[in-house]
Parts: sequence; structure tokens; C-alpha cells
Amino acid sequence: MRYIEIHVGFDDVDSPSGGCTTHYASLLLAKWVKRGLELIDYPNLTRLNPGVPWKTRGNGSVVIRARVESEDRAKDLFEEALSFIYEYLGAYSEDWKKYSQPAVAMYVGEVEDRIKWFGSKALYDIVPISLLELLLDKVRGRLYYSVPGSGKRGLIGAIAGIGNRMLRGDYTYELVAYRSPDYIGSERKVSKESIIAMDKLYGRDTILNYDYETDRPLIMPHGPDPVLLGIRGEEPDILLKAFSKLDIYEPVPLAVVYRTNQHTDQHLKPINNLKEAYPYRSIKIYAQVSTKPRRILGGHVLFKITDGSDEIDVAAYQPTGGFRDIVEMLEPGDLVEVMGVIRPPSSRHGRTLNLEKIHVVMAKPKIVLENPKCPKCGARMKSMGRNKGFKCPKCGFKSKSATKIKRVVKRSLEPGWYEPPPRAFKHLMKPIKRFGREKEGFPKIYRPGTVVLVEGRSLSIRS
Repeated sequence: MRYIEIHVGFDDVDSPSGGCTTHYASLLLAKWVKRGLELIDYPNLTRLNPGVPWKTRGNGSVVIRARVESEDRAKDLFEEALSFIYEYLGAYSEDWKKYSQPAVAMYVGEVEDRIKWFGSKALYDIVPISLLELLLDKVRGRLYYSVPGSGKRGLIGAIAGIGNRMLRGDYTYELVAYRSPDYIGSERKVSKESIIAMDKLYGRDTILNYDYETDRPLIMPHGPDPVLLGIRGEEPDILLKAFSKLDIYEPVPLAVVYRTNQHTDQHLKPINNLKEAYPYRSIKIYAQVSTKPRRILGGHVLFKITDGSDEIDVAAYQPTGGFRDIVEMLEPGDLVEVMGVIRPPSSRHGRTLNLEKIHVVMAKPKIVLENPKCPKCGARMKSMGRNKGFKCPKCGFKSKSATKIKRVVKRSLEPGWYEPPPRAFKHLMKPIKRFGREKEGFPKIYRPGTVVLVEGRSLSIRS
């Protein structure tokens, strides 16, 4: 039998009052897997441009990739996904029409290049509705989509997720455990001590479990969403082992392992000059520090960079803690690579890069001028006045030809990479400890049986 690929994407299935796109997708996935749907990948969780001003929480799109026996079967799954969106939003997010623009999209066949390009652009840039409309005209017949609400913003994310196959770039994994409906809105009942113990065991291969400086777990969100916790890391097997070490004192009806672009820096577009630093774009650029950093009211640290013809502000905000102390060590003339989201100008400030990490490429040598030493007794000489030379205060030796001596002072700041504390990390920011651990291509080991856990037990999944 000849099978066809389908790629079913979802986005914006939430609102401030509740709901979560990954939760909706995981419930749907569990239904499909129980009925024998053949997955061709882990469910994909793609985080899109964090600079988008209208995003809800993490700006994440979810895609289920599978093989089916016919296009009729594909259409049935699409209709089921659409029907379930209404059911889900009614149960978890009653005010979704006010705040959200949910969407479901399905591409039939191998994902084409124009959709991949669209998905790539959405990682770092603002994608206008006009560009979405152009794309929809080009892919008629192979793309099915629906927007239950009044706008198409969620459709941008759903299609962008489909386009990001994660076959050529880096990726990580996340095990997300969900709450029973009766517990949503209450305090999450996970032992802090068990999170610390898990981090001690698996911290090398997991990502940002705990902030020891503030004694705060990082694997649990806050607020009324249905996520209990999420453990991020390098391989699914490690996540399952880490999850098993946690002491959880509430039901966990469902957990799903996602393949994701989280903590890969995929949102950072390299640019060559600051004219390309458009508002809301996520960028990285080599530039020169042009002003001495200063700490302002609120504890934020600001400085300017230049590319030789243009200049913008860079900000390390108060929540980044001791990272600001590193930034304050910068001096004009230092060569740096900076990265983050561009904040638009206002009446109070110009374009500003919200600093995520900094690479000090070259710390400009600091040179001080010192009075010369006396050639007779070795004491430090004193100036006799402008252009009058120097006199030794110890032995009285005078010299009109003596000049000040240049001395290179060792800088406190050395070349290298610097990052904020764990609590200040956003979804896509790559920790320095992941440098050199980047992945490429489809997972060498794919165990679909580890994808969905219902009541702690793995579902039987075809692949």
C-alpha cells in the first residue's frame, strides 16, 4: 500500500484565562495514537520569533507528522482536529474569542521549499498577513486550513511549524506533563527537593531545571494553564529517567515527549549591519562598544554599539542579575557579538537590543600613563609643570626630556561568552553548556513508544 505524509499544525489554542496549544495537541495525539496512527516523527514543538508583540506566552506551534493510507483519511483527521479545537476551547479557554486567533492547518505530502522558507522567516521576523495570503495562493490543493476565530495570526504559526522540519538544524527534546482538570488553577504539587535531586543526577543532559541563586524550580510554569511541568534535554531517554525521579503529589493523566527547537538560538538571524536591525526582529551581530555602560533607575544597564555607520542601544535588564555586572565591565572600543530582540524606538529611547547573551571577542587593552622612574634611585618622579620635565622627590634628579610611560593594565573582563542566570532564560536561548552539543538531521534513534505516556504508561505507537 502506498502511504502519504501529512503534517498537521496548530497554534494559538489558548488565552490568558487558560488552555495551551501543546495540551490540545497532546490530547488529540493520544486519541490518534490509540487508534493506530503511524507517526513519522516525535510531535514537533517549534518556538517562533519571541519578539512578536501579540504572542501569547511562548509563541509555540505544534505539529503532528504521520503517514496515512489515503487523502480521504487525511481529510477525516483534519476535520476531527478542527472539531476538537471548538470542544477544547469551550472547556479550557472560554474567553478565547477575545484574545486568541486559533488555527489548524494540514499539509499533504512532503513539505515544499516555500513553506520551509516561510517557517524559517517566522523564527526571527514579523510575518505579515499579506505574506501569508501570498503563500496560501501558491499552495492551494495541498494545504487544508481553518481559523475558528476572527483572524489568521494563528495560521501563520501553524504553517510555520509545518515548515520547520528540524532536519537540518539543531534541536532538543521536552517532556511535558499535564494536569488533571480538577487541579488546574491550584498550586502545582511537585517536591522541590526531588527537582534538585533530579538536577544533580541528570543536570548535564537536561536544561535549566533549577535556579540555585534564587532557590527556585524552573520546570514548572505559573498560572492557570494545564501544564504541570516540562523537562528539557538532549535525548528522550534521559527525560524519561529524569521524570521518574520526581516526587509528584497529584495525578498526571498525560505526558508527551516533543522534539523541539528550544534552547538552540535558531531565532537569531545573523546580520551584517545595524540597518537590518528592524523592530521586533531577533538578531545577532558583531559590533563595537561605543559608550561606557551605565546603570539606570530600575537596575537596568545600557550601552551603545556601532557598526561604523549606525548606532543602537543595548540593554541588560534587572532580572538578569549578575549578568549586568559583566556588561558594566565593557569599555568603548571592545569588539562584541550581541544577540537578542530589537525593541522599537519610543519617545524615551531609540532602537534597543534586549541582550540575551554576549560574546566578548576582543577586550580593548587598557592603557594608563605613568610618571617615569628616576634613573638614579628608582623612585617615581614628579612633574615640574606642563612641558617642564620631571624631578625626583627623593634624590633631586631633574630631566626635561623624560616623558610619561605607557603601561597596559590587565582588564577584569576577558574575551569569552557570558550569559544571564537560568531564571532569565527564554525558550529559544541556548545555554553555553550546549555549545558543541548541537544535533543535525533526523534522530539516529527514534523510539515512538516514548512519545505519549498515559497515566505513566507508554502507548503502543506504530512507526
